[in-house]
Amino acid sequence: MALFTKKNDGSAPEADPKKKAQGATRAASSKLAGGKAAAEADAKDGRGRTAGAKDGATKAERKHARKEKMSKAAKYVLVAIGVAAMLLSVTAMACSGVLNQISSGGEDYHLTGGVAAEVSGVNITEDTVTEQIMATRSSYDTDAAWATYLEGQGLTPETLREQVINSLARQYLLTQAVSEYGIEVSDEEIDEAWDNEVAQYGSEETLLSIIQMYGYTEDTYRQQLESSVALEKLRDEVAPLEDPSDQEIIDYVNENLDSLNDARRSSHILIKVDSEADDATREEARQKLEDLRAQIEAGEISFADAAKENSEDGSAKDGGDVGWDKLTSFVTEYGDALAELDPGEMSGIVETTYGYHLIQCTELFHVDGEVTSIDQIPENLRDTISDTIASNAQSDAYDAWLDQYVEDAGIEINPMPEDVPYNVDMALAGTEDESADDTASDADASAEGTADDAAASDGSDAADDTAATE
Repeated sequence: MALFTKKNDGSAPEADPKKKAQGATRAASSKLAGGKAAAEADAKDGRGRTAGAKDGATKAERKHARKEKMSKAAKYVLVAIGVAAMLLSVTAMACSGVLNQISSGGEDYHLTGGVAAEVSGVNITEDTVTEQIMATRSSYDTDAAWATYLEGQGLTPETLREQVINSLARQYLLTQAVSEYGIEVSDEEIDEAWDNEVAQYGSEETLLSIIQMYGYTEDTYRQQLESSVALEKLRDEVAPLEDPSDQEIIDYVNENLDSLNDARRSSHILIKVDSEADDATREEARQKLEDLRAQIEAGEISFADAAKENSEDGSAKDGGDVGWDKLTSFVTEYGDALAELDPGEMSGIVETTYGYHLIQCTELFHVDGEVTSIDQIPENLRDTISDTIASNAQSDAYDAWLDQYVEDAGIEINPMPEDVPYNVDMALAGTEDESADDTASDADASAEGTADDAAASDGSDAADDTAATE
């Protein structure tokens, strides 16, 4: 449980935004996407609130900032699409009309050949589907363990195959849509995406070491970023961001008033102290904060300026602002201290696992009854909620568009051959001892990706960047 997570360069801890991602990535990309999502959380805005949603920003500025924020949030999900696109060899599909991407060999199972499905004139080969499913099936030592896993997921070999086919088909259709909408990605946009990745990880060296762990070179990873940028553009084309009305914001707040009422916005100054630091080091840190507190109380310096000049947290550049406690989950010590403060008040010295904090409550949101006017909602909180509503609306609109696009294209699925290597007698489910559960648990991450309905691959990231996790 932590108030802040360390930045990628190991320097200053920052607030950890909560991602509400739809779906899971496919097996081939689950580890990479998972690692990237975590890294993204570490390097995000650092304040537990929307990047760019600063007080006094114009509507146009906030809209631009929101779009930029959402693009960054979606990027880590969308990169998985690039991985899938590489696996699918989309260019070859378009030329040959056959989706047939299998590995170089070494498996201890047979491939049946044949066509599993057709989508928009392209054949998805049975072997492609088998390869995808066997990436998960190979994690289970026995038929009984495999059948038990499938039953636990509410699946059968037939329904799992259907999900994988739909996932592959939707991914192909997305590449087709990018072409149909005339979406192009410039070298400059790819460079910008690469630079953003470097910034998220702290250095190019760190990024390269991570992507190489998953078999990428800089060139091949840039190809995946190109796919990501293209799909971001597609999303914005078919489901543009729209600012919600004041009434929509009011309605949202009233619907969530139980969780939002009495929200406190805070800033803090952090002096980091290692958990193994000696007493002298700890006393020095405490004394520094005591001196700063005295200077602030005497009017010699503002809290914001003191944070900018002295705080060792990533929020220092924003005067220590870490957002609203009802939208950000803090460690217990921080949250308890903040709960005792009224706007303008400062805490005493608060110790957490990250060091020592001086906390100031900067705003309080409280209403009796219901919100009836937009002016009752603090501007910063209003902007954050506006971003959430816009993000959710865009995600819903994109999902609706994609569902219709897939329906219009039509996916014709052929019956499953009996001799595919992942077929199993479901009567075996539950017949193996409970030790099989450990195997199932180890394989869950990749299995979720294989059976996923391509929600992540649809590019519809409904990330809720307004909250942070403990």
